[in-house]
Amino acid sequence: MLGGGIRTGMLWEVVGESAAGKTQLALQLSLLVQLPPRLGGVLGSAFYLTIASQLQTTRMEQILNNHPLLSPSLCSFANIQHASVPTIEKLIFVLSNSLPQYISANDQNSSSRSLKLIVIDAIAELFHTSKRTTTQFLVERSRRLSEIGTLLHSLASKHQIAVLVLNEVSDIIDRDTVPLDSGQIGYKDQFRWFGRADSALGEGRKEATLGLVWSNQLNVRIFLSRTSRRRYLEEGECPRKIQKFTSATSSNNSAGDQEPVLIRRLTVVFSSVCNPASCDYVVTAEGISVIPGSAVLLAVRPTAGTVVPRGSAHVSMLPDGDSTPMRNAQVAPLDIGHVVDSTAVDSRCSTPDNEPGDDEWDAFWERNALPECVFEEVANSTEPP
Repeated sequence: MLGGGIRTGMLWEVVGESAAGKTQLALQLSLLVQLPPRLGGVLGSAFYLTIASQLQTTRMEQILNNHPLLSPSLCSFANIQHASVPTIEKLIFVLSNSLPQYISANDQNSSSRSLKLIVIDAIAELFHTSKRTTTQFLVERSRRLSEIGTLLHSLASKHQIAVLVLNEVSDIIDRDTVPLDSGQIGYKDQFRWFGRADSALGEGRKEATLGLVWSNQLNVRIFLSRTSRRRYLEEGECPRKIQKFTSATSSNNSAGDQEPVLIRRLTVVFSSVCNPASCDYVVTAEGISVIPGSAVLLAVRPTAGTVVPRGSAHVSMLPDGDSTPMRNAQVAPLDIGHVVDSTAVDSRCSTPDNEPGDDEWDAFWERNALPECVFEEVANSTEPP
């Protein structure tokens, strides 16, 4: 589905809302990169950069102890370096100075593993601001994003490293747009193709932050979504650990007593190595596990005069190692027999825990900045006569 897995020499982005599983995937990959080639790894090490959080070692240890391919004899926390980069300046310094020096020293040490994965968790946090968004701020942000993207591509191509950057989403707010001349494509239409996932019902309500400037830095964008759906998984669909637990308790519990599992959605929005595709996954103690048989090819955006073939199949190795043919489809099929998650955020009243975050409001005002004259009029109207 990913064109052979997470390839080195490329810049990958995983974007999604809170609790979609972005950090869980990054932690899992930081361990999987240490595996030998016979198990799908590259026998390398990882460098994990955090912006506003700490490295979740407790969760990583849980994945290490539960994932069927991982074990303490093959993977070690010693092969995962961590650094905090709370500012843009510090991130640029690490990418331009600290990391190249570390890679050079690491390569000279025969007992050390080569660095093969860099994770940034999460880049949008560097650009959170409580100030009013201005044109000058957006121009400076674009310049900084281009600088960061250039440094990441340099590290990835020179040292054959896979760079994984986590990003956030914002709500899509429809607004009137200025009519364009014939043949022109507006920002809103462009970002529909490159900033959103729309393979399942409800996915199109969120879009990636940081705009088209950042999108143009990426080789691959992967969108993770919370679907607010739950399913009763068949025995063949369950991850290995769930299967073991289910078989051990099947004599005591009937099928009607089993709890439905929360389903999330992974969508490849665009990629330089594979076609757009989508699949369902679940998050368990062993990390992220794709539901076998759920992967589908999405409609390729054809150019004028291009005919999309029907009925063709593409075989891809799924993350759990299951070789499953992906159906070629215009849209992803609906889940048969699914039940709606009654605890979904969208079905609850707004509370401080689930109301839009500051990043979403920042993104709104970035797209709807008020002219300077408005603030001058307000200031003049509040001055005493």
